Amino acid sequence: MVFRVSLSRSLFLLTSLLIAIIFMMAFSTKVSAHGYVDSPKSRALLCKEEVNKDCGAIIYEPQSLEGPGNFPIQGVPDGKIVSAGGIFPNLDEQSSTRWAKTPIKSGMNTFSWTLTAAHATNKWEYYITKEGWDPNQPLKRSDLELFCTINDGGKRPGSRVSHNCFVPERSGYHVILAYWEIYDTANAFYNIIDVDFGGNSNEPDDPPVNSDEMPAWDSAKVYVSGDKVSYNGAIYQAKWWTKNEKPDQSQVWELISKNDNDHDNPVDNSDTPPWDPSKVYLAGDKVIHNGVIYQAKWWTLGDTPDSNNVWRILD
Repeated sequence: MVFRVSLSRSLFLLTSLLIAIIFMMAFSTKVSAHGYVDSPKSRALLCKEEVNKDCGAIIYEPQSLEGPGNFPIQGVPDGKIVSAGGIFPNLDEQSSTRWAKTPIKSGMNTFSWTLTAAHATNKWEYYITKEGWDPNQPLKRSDLELFCTINDGGKRPGSRVSHNCFVPERSGYHVILAYWEIYDTANAFYNIIDVDFGGNSNEPDDPPVNSDEMPAWDSAKVYVSGDKVSYNGAIYQAKWWTKNEKPDQSQVWELISKNDNDHDNPVDNSDTPPWDPSKVYLAGDKVIHNGVIYQAKWWTLGDTPDSNNVWRILD
């Protein structure tokens, strides 16, 4: 009798363990699906490559623009389409000069994705802004029209996916929404591509430096290295990851200008220390090397400022 009880208990424990393992594997597969458009390069990828500036945390994970699917009937709200529902709010900033653009021509074009974790797919769709859209307003559904659909019906793609689509006639600056809808979850991925049909690939404008234009510090928002905010009339820049740390009370923030009227006269750097090859520097730290002021982008030790991309020159 003891043997039977022990055997039954062992079988029960083994069965429970197998069920738990299967559940965890299924769950991890569902949450791991991520990807981004790498050709033409998406707005998020150009942020990661530092072509686009002041993008926020998307620089670390351009593959993570995931939000509710069934677009455009449901899905993410208007004004937050680019950020997949607001999770990366800097991406929703919209003007005719805010983002770098990729030259494109009407007709057949190939759109390529890099999938960091593939997932069973329902469909891929491509939308483009209509003629006459306002590039200085946040993107909304009514700005877009569908021009290409690929139905996968639950097929699991590889790590690289390409689609040949006929892009309609346009002129000037437009945006293309590349939409990847997952088959067995309610989510989808949203990638915006900024394109120019005039053949121009202009650099984006420098981010605003006036506190009237700068977003106000938000205690609930995550900031990363390089993000700028306005707080009590002054402009601050984050040195590294931060949340709910007041700019005027934390070393994570660097004072860029003291008030609304001195954004053209930044804080004096005359006391900036010379670069020391034996010293550890963190994001935001400034040094002088060969008469030029540099600022660290991230952790560094022994990397010469004028020969390593961990440093950027300050004007």
